[in-house]
Amino acid sequence: MARARNKQQLLEFGKKEFSNLMELAGSLTPKQRDEEYIFDNRSAKDIIAHLYAWQLLLFNWYEDGTKGKKPQVPAPGYAIKDIPALNEKLFQEHKNIKWDDLIKKFTTSHEKLLGMIKKYSDEELITKRKYSWTGSTNAASYFASALSSHYVWAIGLIKKKIKELTTKR
Repeated sequence: MARARNKQQLLEFGKKEFSNLMELAGSLTPKQRDEEYIFDNRSAKDIIAHLYAWQLLLFNWYEDGTKGKKPQVPAPGYAIKDIPALNEKLFQEHKNIKWDDLIKKFTTSHEKLLGMIKKYSDEELITKRKYSWTGSTNAASYFASALSSHYVWAIGLIKKKIKELTTKR
């Protein structure tokens, strides 16, 4: 799939891949979603919690940026080189969310992101360095990363693990 580069693609790809991810998530057995390790020591539930956690980070960057502040990306106390440590911190913070609660929270954050995108024009989304919170890139890149691109990554991991599990049986 091509990376979303404008408002229409961000919304279209985001909705499509969210639907694909939720369909896949809905097809998982409780054991597959909660207990089988998909990636490192992460279950499918943990992978979806990871997506949700990164959307929360994006909301913080956006909020700081709209207040004229320079957001601490990826998070306060973390540099890009520290992303593995940040991912571990996010895992620890979100690992105990129950499946149904996680799906509700993730759906809400997904819808919130789509709503944010709808407020922008194409020019506002694609112009590099337009906002302090996007650094040297553009808002479209941040939104694509938090939506369809991250969803496709999660879908790929989960499908690969399901294939491995069904091949072993």
